[in-house]
Amino acid sequence: MTIITKETPVGQEFSGKPKKITWERLWTFSGGPFAASGWPKKNIHTDIDFAKNAGLPTACASGTQYQGYVIQLLIDLFGEEWLKNGKMNVKFIKLVPEGDTLIAKAKVQSKEEDGSAVKYTLDIWCENQNGDKVLVGTASGLVKK
Repeated sequence: MTIITKETPVGQEFSGKPKKITWERLWTFSGGPFAASGWPKKNIHTDIDFAKNAGLPTACASGTQYQGYVIQLLIDLFGEEWLKNGKMNVKFIKLVPEGDTLIAKAKVQSKEEDGSAVKYTLDIWCENQNGDKVLVGTASGLVKK
């Protein structure tokens, strides 16, 4: 993984590792406590019939599940320091069913001097195996000079 440095140019793109949305990932993320009776808890993320009764075509991943994939990419790019001073604003724009493979991506849109650091602003998104964006937004992080 390439790390953002003060020399990283505007326009540079980054990609995380592909992650397949399996039933095990859905159940682990949205199924409730493992020791709970009747695990996994039935909801739109863990049960097809429940999702269809709620008007969805099938069970789908929680948006915060793949938002986590973008956060992982940002921590890879900026280091753990991103957790202290990074920012992120996202929108979930498409359902993610079981079986999809997602990749978190980022592109440097701007960089500016910010005291003793360089502030980077990124376009961020998560896309499926077809190249369809399922999450879009922006993020920022600091790199010390």
